[in-house]
Amino acid sequence: MTIDDFENIFSLMATIIGLLSVVFRYIEIPKRGMLFIAIFFMSHFLSDYYWSVYALIVHDYPDVSEFFAYFGWNVAYLFLFLVILQMRKEGARRYFHPLMLLPLLVNGAQFVLYIQYGAILNNIWQVGMTTLIMILCLQDILYYKKNKKYGIKFPKLSTLVLLFLICEYVMWTSSCFGWSSEFINPYLYFTIISSIMLLFFGSCAKGDYINGGIDVPTKSMGEIRFQTMLQLLVSFVIFGGCAGGYFFAKLFKDYISEDIEEFVDGSGIVLILFAISLILVLLILLLLYEISFRYRLARENKKDFDGRRSKFNLIFTTAITLALMVFAVIYNTKVFYDASVSGVYEDGENRIKSNATELENYLSGAETTLRVAADTIDLMLKSGKSKQEIYQYLLDQTRMQSEQFDENFTGIYAYVDGNYLDGSGWIPDADYDPETRDWYKAADTEGEVVIVSPYVDAQTNKVVITVAKCIPDNGTGAVSGRHNVVCLDVIVNHIQEITEQVEISEKGYGMVINNDGFIVAHHDSENNGSNIKDVYNSELLNIITNTGAGRVDVVLDDEECTLFINPIMNQWYSVIVISDSELLENVHSQVAINIIVSLILTGLISFFYFLGYKNEQAYGKRVEELNIEVVGSLAASIDAKDKYTNGHSSRVAEYSKMIAEKAGYSEKAQEDIYMMGLLHDVGKIGIPDDVINKPGKLTDEEFELIKQHSVIGCRILEGIKERPLLAVGARSHHERYDGTGYPDGLAGENIPEEARIIAVADAYDAMTSKRIYRDVMPQEKVRSEVERGRGTQFDPRFADIMLKLIDEDTSFSRREIDEEESKEL
Repeated sequence: MTIDDFENIFSLMATIIGLLSVVFRYIEIPKRGMLFIAIFFMSHFLSDYYWSVYALIVHDYPDVSEFFAYFGWNVAYLFLFLVILQMRKEGARRYFHPLMLLPLLVNGAQFVLYIQYGAILNNIWQVGMTTLIMILCLQDILYYKKNKKYGIKFPKLSTLVLLFLICEYVMWTSSCFGWSSEFINPYLYFTIISSIMLLFFGSCAKGDYINGGIDVPTKSMGEIRFQTMLQLLVSFVIFGGCAGGYFFAKLFKDYISEDIEEFVDGSGIVLILFAISLILVLLILLLLYEISFRYRLARENKKDFDGRRSKFNLIFTTAITLALMVFAVIYNTKVFYDASVSGVYEDGENRIKSNATELENYLSGAETTLRVAADTIDLMLKSGKSKQEIYQYLLDQTRMQSEQFDENFTGIYAYVDGNYLDGSGWIPDADYDPETRDWYKAADTEGEVVIVSPYVDAQTNKVVITVAKCIPDNGTGAVSGRHNVVCLDVIVNHIQEITEQVEISEKGYGMVINNDGFIVAHHDSENNGSNIKDVYNSELLNIITNTGAGRVDVVLDDEECTLFINPIMNQWYSVIVISDSELLENVHSQVAINIIVSLILTGLISFFYFLGYKNEQAYGKRVEELNIEVVGSLAASIDAKDKYTNGHSSRVAEYSKMIAEKAGYSEKAQEDIYMMGLLHDVGKIGIPDDVINKPGKLTDEEFELIKQHSVIGCRILEGIKERPLLAVGARSHHERYDGTGYPDGLAGENIPEEARIIAVADAYDAMTSKRIYRDVMPQEKVRSEVERGRGTQFDPRFADIMLKLIDEDTSFSRREIDEEESKEL
């Protein structure tokens, strides 16, 4: 990996991590500025990914298209401008200071340097947009410097963006000069610095929003863990998508026809890579939108994040395990396949060379035998030997060769001075004309040994080959127009034996053919003497002759095969044929074993994790029951402090849970509201008993003291980080929908939803419980009071639910019941 590759990949990773950080902060703070930052990261990711993949695959920079190479970054600068424009402080928007114009001078000078290297439109856009952004950032920073004494918060995002753009300018400027070493080039270091800065865009924007008064909802530990798991999932999908896009682009580059130069070296590959990058960005956008939408919906509906996290853990772990197993199977299969094929190819190439060498050695023996006979006859002719003497020599040589050397050497014969002399003793018919025979026609008049095309011998009815040599006319008295030829017939039995033994790891079969397509020997001897086009197809001979030596993929009888080919004495070809099904036979069995083992492992892992999940659920349920028991006991002790409100907390908790159930809350959210109801009056611990139990009317001072129980309860419960809503219920259950409640005077939707539920339940129980100054109020009176408080004291939505519960309770069982009444029931 080169330094440039490291820079590209590092920037890409930083962009992805920054994107994930911003997306989940946008869920918490769904403001336009956060949305613009998310789009900034997506646009940045488009060019980072496209540039990195292009450099890794093509090993060059995508300079062929200024538009495609810088499109994402140019869009990103536009949205970064919108971010700063949106998030500047209100007062800064009308503020001016001469230092704000400093970027015009500095960046203008650098622009003159940049345009010397071309890309004029791109430079105009990038320098222009970044200069505007830097002016706005300086405006925000200078406004803070002037007014910080008035409590204005430090502009984190504007400062970070300004530093980020300064790093960008250092990178651009350093790239205009040559450096003796990459390690002294500032481009490397400022690339890393600017990439690290991207990681903090989301947190700085969140900090600015919080400083501006935006309320960020408190997250429970379950929600934090669930969000973390979602981020891991999205990260896995994004990184997997990036890797998949890279490998797809690499395969496209490797397999595309190199004859189409515009695709390999020109705009074609640029378009394809840009399309892959754009599709990947769109898929990530859809994924992030779906996750953010459902996550926000879950928060709004008070979903059970702990339960969802546990289920998500189970599904996520199983899915990741399965994905890793699939990857392992694919990887192992590919490695095994490559090793198997490579081994088979190597064995095949070695085997075909060995086979061709063995056949050449055999034919060389026949060639040597013939040369000796031809040279002897040539000498006999030159010395004036008679035809009878030459014939006797042929008889003796034939017998000797057959008995002492090779029984397949069936005879040496010659055509000398117009006379046919056969060493086997065969006497041809009277009309037999040697000059019409193939061996005579094929003989090289220059005296070179030739192998004549195989044929079925007229005497033996066996496939034979003839090795022929012409004796040049050197004044020996050859008849004019004729030439003397000496031949040796060889039956293909030994060649057939060699061919039948040819195989590759007990796979495939061999054959030997000549230049004309005649099958000299074949694994299936029935094909001997046939033409290859009659056994296979007419194109196979051309494929073999064009290949010459090596291997080639063909289709024989509708089956994909590999041929290993090696020439023999430049006249024949030794061929090994192996089908791909045989070639991959071991691979298939190995794949089956891998799949079975992977499925078993995945099943076992999933099973044990499922057991862990069930145990966790059971344990969590038991812990929840214990928590409720403990909290119930605490609530009972609180109620015991006030002799007039015995059982009040438990009844409020039960009514609150019923309202939440009717409102569509999840079971976990209902349990949370139940716990909030139990502890909503925990602050009464800090109120003196004589005030709580005073039988008469409270003074203004005493009532103010009573009102403090909500603040005291909030302080007690806010230390329970696992359940932050407990403190919310304790503090805000006396807030009124019209804003006249206490302790904070919140109104409408600004009152926490859970507190609005408890407020209705608390008021209902107060009216349906006995007091020292009155008995339980009649149900009709209670209903009318709830209806009268709808929209003023109570949230209309939850007041309506309470009214329905009252109407359903025809026996008026939801009220305080004393001991005597309880005995009667």
